[in-house]
Amino acid sequence: MSNEENEERKDIDMDKKKFIKPDGGYGWVILFVAFSISFILDGCMYSFGIVLDEIKTHYNATQEVANLIPSLNTGFLFLSGPISAALAKQFGCRPVIVTGSLVFSLMYFISPYFPSIYFMKFSFGIVGGISFGCAYLTNFIILVDYFDKRLGLANGLTMSGSGLGNFAFAPMTEFLIGKFKWQSTMLILGSAIFLCAFLGCLLRPIEYYYKKVRQTEDIDDAIDSNEEPKKASFIVKNLFNEMTNFKILKLNTSFLLITLSNFLIFFVYFIPFIYIPIRAKALKIAQFAWLIGIIGIVNIPMRILFGIVCDRKIIKPIHMNSLCIFVASGCMYTYFYLTTFYSQAVATALFGMAAAGINSLTTPYLVDIVGSEAFANANGILNMFRGLSCIFGPFIAGFLSEKLKSNLYAFVFCGTSLALAGILSTLVSMITIKSKQKNKTKSLELNSV
Repeated sequence: MSNEENEERKDIDMDKKKFIKPDGGYGWVILFVAFSISFILDGCMYSFGIVLDEIKTHYNATQEVANLIPSLNTGFLFLSGPISAALAKQFGCRPVIVTGSLVFSLMYFISPYFPSIYFMKFSFGIVGGISFGCAYLTNFIILVDYFDKRLGLANGLTMSGSGLGNFAFAPMTEFLIGKFKWQSTMLILGSAIFLCAFLGCLLRPIEYYYKKVRQTEDIDDAIDSNEEPKKASFIVKNLFNEMTNFKILKLNTSFLLITLSNFLIFFVYFIPFIYIPIRAKALKIAQFAWLIGIIGIVNIPMRILFGIVCDRKIIKPIHMNSLCIFVASGCMYTYFYLTTFYSQAVATALFGMAAAGINSLTTPYLVDIVGSEAFANANGILNMFRGLSCIFGPFIAGFLSEKLKSNLYAFVFCGTSLALAGILSTLVSMITIKSKQKNKTKSLELNSV
């Protein structure tokens, strides 16, 4: 690349840094699509615990073996973080979400007809997980492109789609299994995921808006010159560099700590969605599917509320995150000892509130910790660590409950991991407070000079 081209690219990058994000306009269409995709994908994922029990019976599998299916799916969902971030940067969010949705729906269509549960682990667990991640995680990258001052609200509304999906899909999945068996239920859920591909087509890249508001033709020409077709080798090199860029872990202590915290959270995060129905069934609670639905009901307003609080800067996102983790931990430590539907409903409601914060606060506190420019890279790394932990957590919970002959140990395992995660998040909160105090002291010293 010549010196003139280098200078030209630097000028464009500087101009883009001054670019004011829409915080509305077509951003509301982006928000609607992100909400809808979150509603469908999370609804299918969180209700999978209901389908899993049928799969276990169909294949005559043990609990730990059956648990590997959602473990692999959610694990590779998050492991695909660096891949989806790199693909989105190289090709844009729209084609990544559309392709991911199509592949994931295909896995729902073909997985129920394999003769062995091990084939299902590969198709639904690994391939399905990666495609799920490409469709789901890229949602939040494009939100950061379009929103700034209203990012908390936009993220909260998008994440509320997850809660609404959880509420809607859990009883629907139970009804479908009773009416059509689990294989047909998977086909119907796959058809819903197929709709995400059509929704993804509406995700217009931010570059369209960026070009529209430019006042000089030479800037547009410069952008166009940088959009010339790239060689395959150049694209592969760029993708590899993006996927293997972990420098931020070394350079940012707060990011390292919050990444480790997320590792411990997602080591056990999906365990309640598997064991809450199992525990309720063991106690012969007929409304077991509604317990998962309650988590979804509570999620909807709480995720929006957390977003509003973030935008109004009432309290730092990282502080709220620490509190939510400890609340979730307390719920898991006590859950096994709750023996009625109403007591379990209260516990799942509290867990739902905490889970709403843990999920919806990720984008705001990451932007605070690393900034908007490094968000895609940091989000990819964070989700990769989440993925690594997701794969093994439910398997260990299944192993403990099978070997020790009680589901109590799955809940204790869950509560302990969350408690450790809360401690790490609290350390980041303390660093944030200390950093704020230092900046305040420096400001006072400058004013006094």
